[in-house]
Amino acid sequence: MTSSANSVIKAIDARRPDQTEARKQLLLFFCQGHYLAGTGAPLFAEPIFATPTGVHVDVDTDEAPLNNRQLGFIGYTLHRYADMSDADLLSLVQISSAWQLASRHDDDPRIEWTWLTDWFRRPAERQSSPTAGEAEDFAARRKAHTGG
Repeated sequence: MTSSANSVIKAIDARRPDQTEARKQLLLFFCQGHYLAGTGAPLFAEPIFATPTGVHVDVDTDEAPLNNRQLGFIGYTLHRYADMSDADLLSLVQISSAWQLASRHDDDPRIEWTWLTDWFRRPAERQSSPTAGEAEDFAARRKAHTGG
């Protein structure tokens, strides 16, 4: 059962009400990626677009109930990423092959579910959380990739 991005945002708000709108957009990327990698199905139907500032999901007012499995993946994602800095979250998004492939298409920067699934099925994504060294490496690679 596919949910809506709005339902996922509401679940994020219920668990971590301190997240900014920009962080929620980034967290949607991670929620969707881990759910796709773990189940082979999307968590929410709305597409994710690569943007120069990270990602964007058009979140509307539709809500669909979340089941325990979906809530579990959202909880896992928040446990893993919600305490990271904005810069580290952005670095992790922009270093992903899914974001890089989509960002090459100015006319349609949609992140394909297969790209996201492949990225999140890598062994490095299956460990408990990125280390500080990995986050620094991702940040350095992002700066080299984006020139800033």
